[in-house]
Amino acid sequence: MNFPFFILFILGIIPPIAIKLFHIEVNNYLMTLLSGISIVSAGFILSIASEVAQKDVPRSFATVFLALIAILPEYAVDIYLAYQGGKDPQYAHYALANMTGANRLLVGAFWPVVLIAFVLSRLRTEKTLKVYLDIHLEKIFLIIATFYGFFLYLKSSITIADAIILILIFLAYGYLAGRQVHIEPDFEDGVQKVIANLPKFQRVFTYVSMFIYAGIGILFSAKPFAEGLIKLGKDLGIDEFFLIQWVAPFASESPELVIVLIFALRGFASWAIGTLISSEVNQLTLLIAAIPIAFSFGAGNISVFSLNHNQAVEVFLTLALSFFAVMVVVNNSFNFFEALLILFAFLITFPLKSFHFELSIVFIIFGLFYAILNRSWIHISYSIMVVFRQLAGK
Repeated sequence: MNFPFFILFILGIIPPIAIKLFHIEVNNYLMTLLSGISIVSAGFILSIASEVAQKDVPRSFATVFLALIAILPEYAVDIYLAYQGGKDPQYAHYALANMTGANRLLVGAFWPVVLIAFVLSRLRTEKTLKVYLDIHLEKIFLIIATFYGFFLYLKSSITIADAIILILIFLAYGYLAGRQVHIEPDFEDGVQKVIANLPKFQRVFTYVSMFIYAGIGILFSAKPFAEGLIKLGKDLGIDEFFLIQWVAPFASESPELVIVLIFALRGFASWAIGTLISSEVNQLTLLIAAIPIAFSFGAGNISVFSLNHNQAVEVFLTLALSFFAVMVVVNNSFNFFEALLILFAFLITFPLKSFHFELSIVFIIFGLFYAILNRSWIHISYSIMVVFRQLAGK
Protein backbone atom coordinates (compact mmCIF):
# COMPACT_ATOMS: atom_id res chain seq x y z
CA MET A 1 0.00 0.00 0.00
CA ASN A 2 1.33 3.44 -0.86
CA PHE A 3 1.75 6.13 1.77
CA PRO A 4 -0.96 8.60 0.62
CA PHE A 5 -3.66 5.94 1.10
CA PHE A 6 -2.12 4.90 4.39
CA ILE A 7 -2.30 8.50 5.66
CA LEU A 8 -5.94 8.72 4.53
CA PHE A 9 -6.78 5.60 6.54
CA ILE A 10 -5.00 7.03 9.58
CA LEU A 11 -7.03 10.24 9.26
CA GLY A 12 -10.25 8.33 8.55
CA ILE A 13 -10.35 6.99 12.11
CA ILE A 14 -10.14 10.40 13.78
CA PRO A 15 -13.63 11.96 13.23
CA PRO A 16 -15.75 9.56 15.40
CA ILE A 17 -13.15 9.75 18.17
CA ALA A 18 -13.10 13.56 18.08
CA ILE A 19 -16.91 13.76 17.95
CA LYS A 20 -17.21 11.53 21.01
CA LEU A 21 -14.43 13.13 23.06
CA PHE A 22 -15.44 16.74 22.35
CA HIS A 23 -19.21 16.11 22.43
CA ILE A 24 -19.75 17.52 18.94
CA GLU A 25 -23.34 17.47 17.65
CA VAL A 26 -23.50 15.70 14.29
CA ASN A 27 -26.38 14.72 12.00
CA ASN A 28 -27.23 11.01 12.30
CA TYR A 29 -26.64 10.32 8.60
CA LEU A 30 -23.24 12.01 8.69
CA MET A 31 -22.29 10.17 11.88
CA THR A 32 -23.21 6.85 10.27
CA LEU A 33 -21.07 7.69 7.24
CA LEU A 34 -18.10 8.83 9.33
CA SER A 35 -18.33 5.74 11.55
CA GLY A 36 -18.46 3.48 8.50
CA ILE A 37 -15.39 5.20 7.02
CA SER A 38 -13.62 4.79 10.36
CA ILE A 39 -14.42 1.07 10.50
CA VAL A 40 -13.19 0.52 6.92
CA SER A 41 -10.03 2.57 7.63
CA ALA A 42 -9.38 0.60 10.81
CA GLY A 43 -9.77 -2.64 8.89
CA PHE A 44 -7.10 -1.59 6.39
CA ILE A 45 -4.69 -0.51 9.14
CA LEU A 46 -5.24 -3.80 10.98
CA SER A 47 -4.65 -5.77 7.79
CA ILE A 48 -1.40 -3.91 7.05
CA ALA A 49 -0.17 -4.45 10.60
CA SER A 50 -1.03 -8.14 10.64
CA GLU A 51 0.54 -8.66 7.21
CA VAL A 52 3.82 -7.20 8.50
CA ALA A 53 3.53 -9.25 11.71
CA GLN A 54 3.99 -12.44 9.68
CA LYS A 55 7.70 -11.54 9.47
CA ASP A 56 7.91 -12.59 13.12
CA VAL A 57 5.50 -15.55 13.19
CA PRO A 58 4.78 -18.64 11.00
CA ARG A 59 2.70 -17.96 7.90
CA SER A 60 -0.11 -20.31 8.96
CA PHE A 61 -0.37 -18.47 12.26
CA ALA A 62 -0.12 -15.15 10.39
CA THR A 63 -3.01 -16.31 8.22
CA VAL A 64 -5.08 -16.99 11.34
CA PHE A 65 -4.01 -13.68 12.84
CA LEU A 66 -4.66 -11.73 9.62
CA ALA A 67 -8.09 -13.32 9.26
CA LEU A 68 -8.92 -12.60 12.90
CA ILE A 69 -7.70 -9.01 12.86
CA ALA A 70 -9.23 -8.19 9.48
CA ILE A 71 -12.71 -9.08 10.74
CA LEU A 72 -12.27 -7.36 14.12
CA PRO A 73 -14.64 -4.57 13.00
CA GLU A 74 -17.26 -7.25 12.39
CA TYR A 75 -16.78 -8.56 15.93
CA ALA A 76 -17.19 -5.06 17.36
CA VAL A 77 -20.52 -4.49 15.60
CA ASP A 78 -21.92 -7.92 16.45
CA ILE A 79 -20.79 -7.82 20.09
CA TYR A 80 -22.46 -4.45 20.51
CA LEU A 81 -25.72 -5.71 18.99
CA ALA A 82 -25.66 -8.89 21.11
CA TYR A 83 -24.93 -6.87 24.27
CA GLN A 84 -27.87 -4.59 23.53
CA GLY A 85 -29.92 -7.70 22.77
CA GLY A 86 -29.59 -8.68 26.41
CA LYS A 87 -31.59 -5.55 27.21
CA ASP A 88 -33.85 -5.29 24.15
CA PRO A 89 -34.90 -8.48 22.28
CA GLN A 90 -35.02 -6.60 18.97
CA TYR A 91 -31.24 -6.14 19.08
CA ALA A 92 -30.76 -9.89 19.52
CA HIS A 93 -32.49 -10.26 16.16
CA TYR A 94 -30.03 -7.75 14.67
CA ALA A 95 -27.02 -9.55 16.18
CA LEU A 96 -28.01 -12.78 14.50
CA ALA A 97 -28.68 -10.97 11.23
CA ASN A 98 -25.20 -9.47 11.34
CA MET A 99 -23.55 -12.82 12.09
CA THR A 100 -25.37 -14.78 9.39
CA GLY A 101 -24.91 -12.03 6.82
CA ALA A 102 -21.18 -11.80 7.54
CA ASN A 103 -20.68 -15.55 7.15
CA ARG A 104 -22.69 -15.86 3.96
CA LEU A 105 -20.98 -12.81 2.45
CA LEU A 106 -17.56 -14.24 3.22
CA VAL A 107 -18.20 -17.69 1.74
CA GLY A 108 -20.76 -16.95 -0.95
CA ALA A 109 -19.28 -13.75 -2.37
CA PHE A 110 -15.67 -13.24 -1.24
CA TRP A 111 -14.38 -16.76 -1.98
CA PRO A 112 -15.69 -16.74 -5.57
CA VAL A 113 -14.75 -13.12 -6.29
CA VAL A 114 -11.12 -13.69 -5.27
CA LEU A 115 -10.85 -16.87 -7.36
CA ILE A 116 -12.51 -15.25 -10.38
CA ALA A 117 -10.24 -12.18 -10.11
CA PHE A 118 -7.15 -14.43 -9.96
CA VAL A 119 -8.20 -16.52 -12.97
CA LEU A 120 -9.08 -13.49 -15.10
CA SER A 121 -5.76 -11.82 -14.25
CA ARG A 122 -3.86 -14.94 -15.40
CA LEU A 123 -5.76 -15.84 -18.57
CA ARG A 124 -3.22 -14.29 -20.96
CA THR A 125 -0.21 -15.99 -19.41
CA GLU A 126 -1.11 -19.19 -17.60
CA LYS A 127 -4.43 -20.13 -19.25
CA THR A 128 -5.56 -21.71 -15.98
CA LEU A 129 -9.08 -21.91 -14.59
CA LYS A 130 -8.21 -23.33 -11.19
CA VAL A 131 -6.13 -22.83 -8.09
CA TYR A 132 -4.51 -25.57 -6.04
CA LEU A 133 -4.98 -24.78 -2.36
CA ASP A 134 -2.60 -25.57 0.49
CA ILE A 135 -5.28 -25.32 3.18
CA HIS A 136 -5.09 -28.58 5.14
CA LEU A 137 -5.40 -27.13 8.64
CA GLU A 138 -7.99 -24.51 7.68
CA LYS A 139 -10.14 -27.08 5.90
CA ILE A 140 -10.20 -29.48 8.86
CA PHE A 141 -11.28 -26.81 11.32
CA LEU A 142 -13.87 -25.30 8.98
CA ILE A 143 -15.50 -28.73 8.74
CA ILE A 144 -15.43 -29.08 12.54
CA ALA A 145 -16.90 -25.59 13.07
CA THR A 146 -19.60 -26.13 10.43
CA PHE A 147 -20.78 -29.41 11.94
CA TYR A 148 -20.87 -27.91 15.42
CA GLY A 149 -22.98 -25.11 13.94
CA PHE A 150 -25.50 -27.68 12.74
CA PHE A 151 -25.73 -28.92 16.33
CA LEU A 152 -26.57 -25.36 17.43
CA TYR A 153 -29.27 -25.19 14.77
CA LEU A 154 -30.83 -28.47 15.92
CA LYS A 155 -31.14 -27.28 19.50
CA SER A 156 -32.14 -23.72 18.44
CA SER A 157 -29.98 -22.02 21.05
CA ILE A 158 -26.44 -20.81 21.78
CA THR A 159 -25.31 -21.11 25.39
CA ILE A 160 -22.23 -20.12 27.38
CA ALA A 161 -21.20 -23.80 27.27
CA ASP A 162 -21.35 -23.66 23.47
CA ALA A 163 -19.26 -20.48 23.57
CA ILE A 164 -16.58 -22.23 25.64
CA ILE A 165 -16.46 -25.18 23.22
CA LEU A 166 -16.24 -22.88 20.20
CA ILE A 167 -13.46 -20.85 21.82
CA LEU A 168 -11.55 -24.07 22.57
CA ILE A 169 -11.93 -25.11 18.92
CA PHE A 170 -10.46 -21.79 17.82
CA LEU A 171 -7.63 -21.97 20.36
CA ALA A 172 -6.72 -25.46 19.11
CA TYR A 173 -6.73 -24.09 15.56
CA GLY A 174 -4.51 -21.16 16.53
CA TYR A 175 -2.14 -23.38 18.49
CA LEU A 176 -1.66 -25.80 15.59
CA ALA A 177 -1.25 -22.92 13.13
CA GLY A 178 1.43 -21.43 15.36
CA ARG A 179 3.45 -24.66 15.12
CA GLN A 180 3.66 -24.62 11.33
CA VAL A 181 6.84 -23.84 9.40
CA HIS A 182 7.85 -20.17 9.34
CA ILE A 183 8.13 -18.85 5.77
CA GLU A 184 9.76 -15.43 5.38
CA PRO A 185 7.31 -13.05 3.66
CA ASP A 186 8.12 -11.07 0.53
CA PHE A 187 6.85 -7.48 0.56
CA GLU A 188 6.56 -5.15 -2.41
CA ASP A 189 7.40 -1.45 -2.13
CA GLY A 190 5.12 0.51 0.15
CA VAL A 191 4.18 0.87 3.80
CA GLN A 192 4.51 -2.84 4.54
CA LYS A 193 8.06 -3.04 3.20
CA VAL A 194 9.18 0.07 5.07
CA ILE A 195 7.82 -1.25 8.39
CA ALA A 196 9.10 -4.79 7.76
CA ASN A 197 12.65 -3.49 7.19
CA LEU A 198 12.79 -1.67 10.52
CA PRO A 199 14.88 -3.18 13.36
CA LYS A 200 12.83 -5.79 15.21
CA PHE A 201 11.97 -3.68 18.27
CA GLN A 202 10.88 -0.70 16.14
CA ARG A 203 8.96 -2.97 13.76
CA VAL A 204 7.05 -4.69 16.57
CA PHE A 205 6.39 -1.36 18.30
CA THR A 206 5.05 0.09 15.03
CA TYR A 207 2.60 -2.64 14.16
CA VAL A 208 1.46 -3.07 17.77
CA SER A 209 0.77 0.69 17.86
CA MET A 210 -1.23 0.32 14.65
CA PHE A 211 -3.28 -2.48 16.24
CA ILE A 212 -4.03 -0.31 19.27
CA TYR A 213 -4.88 2.79 17.22
CA ALA A 214 -7.22 0.87 14.90
CA GLY A 215 -8.80 -0.88 17.89
CA ILE A 216 -9.57 2.47 19.53
CA GLY A 217 -11.16 3.65 16.29
CA ILE A 218 -13.35 0.55 16.15
CA LEU A 219 -14.45 0.97 19.77
CA PHE A 220 -15.57 4.53 19.09
CA SER A 221 -17.26 3.65 15.78
CA ALA A 222 -19.10 0.34 16.31
CA LYS A 223 -22.02 1.72 18.32
CA PRO A 224 -22.80 4.83 16.19
CA PHE A 225 -22.43 2.77 13.01
CA ALA A 226 -24.83 0.02 14.12
CA GLU A 227 -27.32 2.45 15.65
CA GLY A 228 -27.06 4.72 12.64
CA LEU A 229 -27.90 1.91 10.22
CA ILE A 230 -30.96 0.96 12.28
CA LYS A 231 -32.20 4.57 12.44
CA LEU A 232 -31.39 5.09 8.76
CA GLY A 233 -33.51 2.10 7.82
CA LYS A 234 -36.45 3.35 9.88
CA ASP A 235 -36.18 6.92 8.53
CA LEU A 236 -35.98 5.85 4.89
CA GLY A 237 -38.45 2.98 5.14
CA ILE A 238 -35.72 0.43 4.39
CA ASP A 239 -35.79 -2.86 6.27
CA GLU A 240 -33.24 -2.35 9.04
CA PHE A 241 -32.77 -6.14 9.23
CA PHE A 242 -31.49 -5.99 5.64
CA LEU A 243 -29.10 -3.14 6.45
CA ILE A 244 -27.70 -4.93 9.50
CA GLN A 245 -27.43 -8.27 7.68
CA TRP A 246 -25.73 -7.02 4.52
CA VAL A 247 -24.58 -3.38 4.62
CA ALA A 248 -22.89 -3.58 8.04
CA PRO A 249 -20.91 -6.80 7.28
CA PHE A 250 -19.89 -5.50 3.85
CA ALA A 251 -18.55 -2.28 5.38
CA SER A 252 -16.74 -4.06 8.21
CA GLU A 253 -15.28 -6.84 6.03
CA SER A 254 -14.50 -4.88 2.85
CA PRO A 255 -10.87 -4.21 3.95
CA GLU A 256 -10.24 -7.95 4.09
CA LEU A 257 -11.68 -8.38 0.60
CA VAL A 258 -9.34 -5.70 -0.76
CA ILE A 259 -6.32 -7.21 1.00
CA VAL A 260 -6.95 -10.77 -0.25
CA LEU A 261 -7.70 -9.47 -3.76
CA ILE A 262 -4.27 -7.83 -3.72
CA PHE A 263 -2.76 -11.15 -2.60
CA ALA A 264 -4.56 -12.97 -5.42
CA LEU A 265 -3.56 -10.46 -8.10
CA ARG A 266 0.06 -10.72 -6.91
CA GLY A 267 -0.16 -14.47 -7.58
CA PHE A 268 -0.82 -15.69 -4.02
CA ALA A 269 -4.32 -17.03 -4.70
CA SER A 270 -3.94 -20.04 -2.42
CA TRP A 271 -2.90 -17.81 0.48
CA ALA A 272 -5.70 -15.34 -0.27
CA ILE A 273 -8.42 -17.99 -0.26
CA GLY A 274 -6.77 -19.68 2.72
CA THR A 275 -7.10 -16.39 4.60
CA LEU A 276 -10.80 -16.20 3.74
CA ILE A 277 -11.31 -19.79 4.87
CA SER A 278 -9.49 -18.97 8.09
CA SER A 279 -11.83 -15.98 8.52
CA GLU A 280 -14.78 -18.30 8.15
CA VAL A 281 -13.35 -20.56 10.86
CA ASN A 282 -12.99 -17.47 13.06
CA GLN A 283 -16.55 -16.38 12.45
CA LEU A 284 -18.07 -19.83 12.98
CA THR A 285 -16.21 -20.14 16.28
CA LEU A 286 -15.29 -16.87 17.99
CA LEU A 287 -17.98 -14.68 16.42
CA ILE A 288 -20.74 -17.13 17.35
CA ALA A 289 -19.15 -17.62 20.80
CA ALA A 290 -19.19 -13.86 21.38
CA ILE A 291 -22.97 -13.67 20.94
CA PRO A 292 -24.14 -15.52 24.11
CA ILE A 293 -21.32 -13.95 26.14
CA ALA A 294 -22.19 -10.38 25.13
CA PHE A 295 -25.90 -11.20 25.41
CA SER A 296 -25.40 -12.41 29.00
CA PHE A 297 -23.46 -9.28 29.93
CA GLY A 298 -26.28 -7.17 28.53
CA ALA A 299 -28.90 -9.16 30.43
CA GLY A 300 -26.89 -8.97 33.65
CA ASN A 301 -26.89 -12.75 34.15
CA ILE A 302 -25.90 -15.96 32.39
CA SER A 303 -28.49 -16.30 29.66
CA VAL A 304 -29.31 -18.59 26.76
CA PHE A 305 -29.42 -16.96 23.33
CA SER A 306 -32.53 -18.68 21.94
CA LEU A 307 -33.34 -18.89 18.24
CA ASN A 308 -36.90 -18.55 16.99
CA HIS A 309 -37.97 -20.34 13.81
CA ASN A 310 -36.90 -17.59 11.40
CA GLN A 311 -33.56 -17.10 13.12
CA ALA A 312 -32.90 -20.84 13.12
CA VAL A 313 -33.61 -20.99 9.38
CA GLU A 314 -31.13 -18.13 8.76
CA VAL A 315 -28.49 -20.03 10.73
CA PHE A 316 -29.32 -23.26 8.86
CA LEU A 317 -28.92 -21.52 5.49
CA THR A 318 -25.57 -20.03 6.55
CA LEU A 319 -24.24 -23.44 7.65
CA ALA A 320 -25.60 -25.19 4.57
CA LEU A 321 -23.76 -22.72 2.32
CA SER A 322 -20.58 -23.23 4.36
CA PHE A 323 -20.92 -27.02 4.08
CA PHE A 324 -21.47 -26.82 0.33
CA ALA A 325 -18.45 -24.52 -0.15
CA VAL A 326 -16.03 -26.56 1.97
CA MET A 327 -17.05 -29.77 0.16
CA VAL A 328 -16.26 -28.00 -3.13
CA VAL A 329 -12.68 -27.24 -2.02
CA VAL A 330 -12.15 -30.39 0.07
CA ASN A 331 -9.84 -31.79 -2.62
CA ASN A 332 -7.64 -28.66 -2.34
CA SER A 333 -8.69 -27.48 -5.79
CA PHE A 334 -10.97 -24.55 -6.61
CA ASN A 335 -11.86 -23.73 -10.21
CA PHE A 336 -13.61 -20.93 -12.07
CA PHE A 337 -16.89 -22.79 -12.63
CA GLU A 338 -17.09 -23.90 -8.99
CA ALA A 339 -16.62 -20.27 -7.97
CA LEU A 340 -19.49 -19.24 -10.25
CA LEU A 341 -21.66 -21.99 -8.74
CA ILE A 342 -21.03 -20.83 -5.17
CA LEU A 343 -21.63 -17.20 -6.17
CA PHE A 344 -24.92 -18.20 -7.83
CA ALA A 345 -25.95 -20.11 -4.69
CA PHE A 346 -25.27 -16.98 -2.64
CA LEU A 347 -27.12 -14.60 -4.98
CA ILE A 348 -30.20 -16.80 -5.32
CA THR A 349 -30.89 -16.44 -1.58
CA PHE A 350 -31.97 -12.83 -2.12
CA PRO A 351 -34.97 -13.29 -4.45
CA LEU A 352 -35.97 -16.54 -2.73
CA LYS A 353 -36.25 -15.18 0.83
CA SER A 354 -39.37 -17.25 1.52
CA PHE A 355 -37.59 -20.49 0.61
CA HIS A 356 -34.43 -20.32 2.72
CA PHE A 357 -35.13 -23.64 4.42
CA GLU A 358 -35.67 -25.37 1.08
CA LEU A 359 -32.51 -23.74 -0.32
CA SER A 360 -30.57 -25.00 2.70
CA ILE A 361 -31.62 -28.56 1.88
CA VAL A 362 -30.55 -28.05 -1.75
CA PHE A 363 -27.14 -26.69 -0.66
CA ILE A 364 -26.62 -29.68 1.64
CA ILE A 365 -27.54 -32.09 -1.18
CA PHE A 366 -25.05 -30.36 -3.50
CA GLY A 367 -22.45 -30.53 -0.70
CA LEU A 368 -23.02 -34.27 -0.32
CA PHE A 369 -22.75 -34.67 -4.08
CA TYR A 370 -19.36 -32.92 -4.06
CA ALA A 371 -18.31 -34.96 -1.02
CA ILE A 372 -18.90 -38.16 -3.01
CA LEU A 373 -17.45 -36.71 -6.24
CA ASN A 374 -14.28 -35.48 -4.51
CA ARG A 375 -14.03 -38.55 -2.23
CA SER A 376 -13.89 -36.13 0.68
CA TRP A 377 -13.06 -38.79 3.30
CA ILE A 378 -9.77 -39.50 1.51
CA HIS A 379 -8.79 -35.82 1.26
CA ILE A 380 -9.76 -35.09 4.86
CA SER A 381 -7.72 -38.07 6.06
CA TYR A 382 -4.79 -36.90 3.97
CA SER A 383 -5.05 -33.36 5.38
CA ILE A 384 -5.06 -34.70 8.93
CA MET A 385 -1.97 -36.76 8.11
CA VAL A 386 -0.21 -33.71 6.59
CA VAL A 387 -0.92 -31.62 9.69
CA PHE A 388 0.44 -34.32 12.03
CA ARG A 389 3.52 -34.76 9.85
CA GLN A 390 4.18 -31.01 9.97
CA LEU A 391 3.81 -31.05 13.76
CA ALA A 392 6.13 -34.06 14.07
CA GLY A 393 8.68 -32.39 11.82
CA LYS A 394 8.55 -29.27 13.96
